Amino acid sequence: MTHADFDVEDLEAPRRSILVFHGVGGIGKSTLSRKIEASLTRSEHRPVQWESPSHPEERTLPVRIDLARAAGMDFERVILTIRLAVAALGQPMPAFDLALRRYWEHNHPGEPIEDHLRRGGLLSRFSAAAALPEQMQSALSDVAQALLLPGTVGGALGHGAGALIKALRERRQSVRALAGCSRLADLLEAEPDLEALSFYPHLLASDLAQLPADKSALPVILLDTFEDTGDRTHRDFERLLQPIVWLMPNAFFVVTGRNRLQWAETNLEGQLDWTGPIAWPGLAPDTAHTGAGVPVRRQILIGDFSREDCEDYLARRLSRDGQPLIDEPVRRTIAERSHGLPLYLDLSVMRYLELRRSGRRPQVTDFDHELPGPDRPYPQRPDRRGTPRAALGQSAQRVLLVTGHPGRRHGPGRARPTADRAPLHPGVRLRCLALPRPRPDPRRHSQR
Repeated sequence: MTHADFDVEDLEAPRRSILVFHGVGGIGKSTLSRKIEASLTRSEHRPVQWESPSHPEERTLPVRIDLARAAGMDFERVILTIRLAVAALGQPMPAFDLALRRYWEHNHPGEPIEDHLRRGGLLSRFSAAAALPEQMQSALSDVAQALLLPGTVGGALGHGAGALIKALRERRQSVRALAGCSRLADLLEAEPDLEALSFYPHLLASDLAQLPADKSALPVILLDTFEDTGDRTHRDFERLLQPIVWLMPNAFFVVTGRNRLQWAETNLEGQLDWTGPIAWPGLAPDTAHTGAGVPVRRQILIGDFSREDCEDYLARRLSRDGQPLIDEPVRRTIAERSHGLPLYLDLSVMRYLELRRSGRRPQVTDFDHELPGPDRPYPQRPDRRGTPRAALGQSAQRVLLVTGHPGRRHGPGRARPTADRAPLHPGVRLRCLALPRPRPDPRRHSQR
């Protein structure tokens, strides 16, 4: 983005403006995502061990988007969230707003966009969001005047957009704010559906590139819980999200999820629009260093907890009067047996509480057991008692098997098997693991 030959209109250059953190559920990916957003928003929230970003804080626009199914995030909302974050600049985005207005009037006739934003809670999230309708109206009025359109842009769009597209093709170069966006007329001419909406970020990138240097900013878009965008066979939502990353090379993206992004794999050609190691050099599994020795790997595995982290977590997880409730020998045994797997720690805590409720003091022997993996069948006799898995029954066993069992190592570049709908984050009550897991609904993928 800082190179002299950088061109936001170049749709062929490899994309490197993305960083991926992946790891097992509960390891802290969402916490990391929130911390990055907070530290980029205000420097006092930045951990002391983190270096200051090279980009000035006042010219950075961080926005975190939770893609979890429970958050109810759909693609329209993703696009609107990014636009509302950019509204903090106080600058019009004429090309993008023109296309968004066409999309909105076609798909939400009679519904003002500000009413939709207010009902969805987006206006309350962004302090500058209230100014968005005024920014859009001002930009569209300027465009109508510059293109010598009779009436307003809204009126032109209401008559099929033909007159507006014709005027753009004939007089776009005379409108300074639109002169650099060569694909605007083509995108307006396309059917304004979700597929077209996924390409509108190109217009937003063009608008941002037109801003004067003293008013420009770097959007940092954090996409969290990326595994909920679909699975390895249903990529409809992911196929809509990928163009945002590709078409906004003047933004930076931080993706957090349970799996590596597979975009650099050639076998996805036909499922996604941009694939392969040439398109995404930093996402390729075998990426290591450039010729100058500079690391370029953009996929970072967040590993299991260290022994010290495990014991610290157990000490903080249960306490009384500021003192750890779990004795040190028990904490040490649980930490050793867990091999750093967060779910094992939480199951052990539940087992500890169950033993206390039964009226006896938990001992080291209650936790001095290995959890078997898929290739080691669970014993059917008394050996299975006294283990954390037994506390939650077969449902917990199933979750542990799909998330990986303690002691099984996953090498760099290999995605850990995941439970796509199991609530594994420590912030979610693990008693949900005792409930039957719902079957995937293929209609959910097609709707998204």
